[in-house]
Amino acid sequence: MPATAQISGRLGFDPELRQTNGGTSVVNLSVANNRSVKGGEGREFVADWYKITLFGRDAEVIAEYAKKGSALAFNGRLQMERYEDRDGNPRSSVVLVANSFEFLPGPKRDENKPVKAEMQIAAAETGEEDIPF
Repeated sequence: MPATAQISGRLGFDPELRQTNGGTSVVNLSVANNRSVKGGEGREFVADWYKITLFGRDAEVIAEYAKKGSALAFNGRLQMERYEDRDGNPRSSVVLVANSFEFLPGPKRDENKPVKAEMQIAAAETGEEDIPF
């Protein structure tokens, strides 16, 4: 059984849509989530950063409607990535491969784009009933 998780936070940069060699849309994101920790004279906030990957129509929607600072929540499976850094040292990181997401209320999202209404129109035109939020 794969490890699953839910991560919410704000995007650290504007999404960039790419295509796999097979033509599938993909977007890689970095999401920050603040947590409170005990500090010198009280509590302070520390940002934890998480890597998120989305494929297909979800990647296309994120690329079109989200931007740096957008608040989102993701559900998916955790996947270990292993690679070598510039110096040839082995490294690893955990990535959430999202199978669903939702926009969260927040001042950073572009309120001039009615996301749900546009998605409902697109779904009606393509015959897709499953709107991703």
